[in-house]
Amino acid sequence: MTFSFIAVPHSGRKPSPSLANLQSEGECFEIAGWQLWLKTWRAESFAALSHVERHQTHVLIGSVTNIDELRVLAATITAEALTANDAAVLHTLHQVYGEAVFAMVEGPYTFLTFGSRGTLAVKTDAHGLQPVHAVSGRSAFWLTSELKNVARCRRDELDFLPEDDVLAHDNRADTFLPLRNGARLRPGSAYSFGSDGREHPVMHSVSYLGHRLAAPQRLRREHARELTYSLLSDSIRSLSRCSGPLSIPLSGGLDSSMVTAIAARHRDDVRTLAIGTGTSNEFPFARTVSRHVRTTHSEQTFTDQEILRGAHEAIYYNEIFDGLSAEIQASLLCLYRTLEGIGGRVITGYGSDLLFGGVLKPGSAPADANPELWRQIYRTRWTGEFSPFGANRYGLDVHHPFWTPRLVAFALNLAPDMKVAADEVKVMLRECAAEHALLPDEIVWRKKIGIHEGSSVNQIYASHIGVETGDYVGKTRYTYRRYRALLSGEDAL
Repeated sequence: MTFSFIAVPHSGRKPSPSLANLQSEGECFEIAGWQLWLKTWRAESFAALSHVERHQTHVLIGSVTNIDELRVLAATITAEALTANDAAVLHTLHQVYGEAVFAMVEGPYTFLTFGSRGTLAVKTDAHGLQPVHAVSGRSAFWLTSELKNVARCRRDELDFLPEDDVLAHDNRADTFLPLRNGARLRPGSAYSFGSDGREHPVMHSVSYLGHRLAAPQRLRREHARELTYSLLSDSIRSLSRCSGPLSIPLSGGLDSSMVTAIAARHRDDVRTLAIGTGTSNEFPFARTVSRHVRTTHSEQTFTDQEILRGAHEAIYYNEIFDGLSAEIQASLLCLYRTLEGIGGRVITGYGSDLLFGGVLKPGSAPADANPELWRQIYRTRWTGEFSPFGANRYGLDVHHPFWTPRLVAFALNLAPDMKVAADEVKVMLRECAAEHALLPDEIVWRKKIGIHEGSSVNQIYASHIGVETGDYVGKTRYTYRRYRALLSGEDAL
């Protein structure tokens, strides 16, 4: 699978930036006035990733998880879709339904279309799971999934913002990058790039999908429970259809436990892994779930140094500059490292708290619940916490079944009293798990605890930095310093 790319305009009248430093890790192509570098973790021919038709070359970066569903739809247009590659399927749907069809496409992906006269069209996925960045460097204009690779080509191309500007506030647009000369392409959008008469880049964009906070949906509780189960189950069933091993990080909390229980209904070879440290763990709860749904289970205890390495890898590979996000991802990067020799697909319960109220306090005012959750959902569009590159580094294909366009759209505007009550959070998710007999009651009604809290990763990270556990300004300050040093090449892992 292709998971990283750089595209640079290339004119014979203008010197081209050197991609030589990256060629040992991928392949370079000259396409319609652009240089394209692609990185894969399995040997795949360019023909398998692209579709050429009428002087246009379409290239699919990343992984479309509901491609079987889309292929059936495309087959109503042309029978050739049944045997076509994924790029051709998306092109067929785009021809007939326009850019709005990408609202149906799930998973971390970027769809590139190289046209005549040096134009390039880019479709980003709905939630920015596969990020795309535009950088106006000193030597070239770059489109890339990973900023670090631009710096590896030309070390002086990234113009980082001062530290105080990044720490000033947390209310950032989803196009934000901590660069003076760069921006993140907005998730759920279609961009077109070209050049003017002086060969300066010209960009146009339009959103094909934009989640917005709306009036709460007042559904019958039984109807809401059925929709919750149906949407989540469909997502997990689709992700379970993979030829290799299927692994799930299992804490014994509600989110990862529900994902495990539903996956085990679709496959009998699910592997679960519990993560702990020398300070604390949640192993007894994970064992309870594993025994209940009969998975192959193991436990991993990481040292403080391994956790810190995981945090630094999250900063580097997922390009995270936010302290909270780096901390949360630290143990997952440790887990990915242990799975390097096993490979296959990893699915998580990540993101559920933001959809169903796990980050809220019991008794939160219903009028405030959905706006606060939407703020935190929107925040993930620039943090990098859902980026796949850390898992990709270890040969893994990671996915988050709660984080699909249809499930996010449904849960975002679900009535707040179905998320938070006087003494409970994630009310609807718990009722759903109980109604479908997914888990033991002690797991269904277990109190919420964060992944970074259950294994004391938050304390380990704070101790290393020299700040209080809850000091996320201090954690972000440290994280951003490491981000700048690692991405610019001034420091190494």
